[in-house]
Amino acid sequence: MVYIMGMKATRNSKSGQSMLEYTLVLAMTLGILVTLGFFIYVFKEHGGRILDLVSSTYP
Repeated sequence: MVYIMGMKATRNSKSGQSMLEYTLVLAMTLGILVTLGFFIYVFKEHGGRILDLVSSTYP
């Protein structure tokens, strides 16, 4: 098996590139999930406040 220095370095950098891409995709996916969870929490709270205002009785 013959290794050319350029090819060996390219193969290692491609392996590192795919690991970096998987890490970035995982980080972005987690960020999106956290953001969606935050939005769900905020809109549920807002909906609860609206329901409290609508159902309140004035004297």
